[in-house]
Amino acid sequence: MQALVHFTVGISIALLIFTRVDLPTPQEFLLMFCSGFWGLVPDGHWLFREFGITGVASTWRAVHQTVYVNVFWFHHFIDSIETGRNNLEAGIALGILLVAVAGYHRYNDWTIS
Repeated sequence: MQALVHFTVGISIALLIFTRVDLPTPQEFLLMFCSGFWGLVPDGHWLFREFGITGVASTWRAVHQTVYVNVFWFHHFIDSIETGRNNLEAGIALGILLVAVAGYHRYNDWTIS
């Protein structure tokens, strides 16, 4: 699955959590992006392979193939439903992000200072 899909799912999950958990806005903003990158962690083997660190890449890839990477925002599940239609998958992920942003905006406990 494209990295964009994993990243947007991570951000969407954080947005949904922050509709109920109230933190200062700067912390929420930072944690949303961290959540997006959390969903990308299992794909780190691609970077190691690009930089020629094949030993670590092979081990990372072996872990990537297990269901335990679902801890990273359902990474294995998302990879298992891959259709091969990258634009469609990215469009659906962005649509989910749009709904999460709208929900966050609507249901967040906004304080105006």
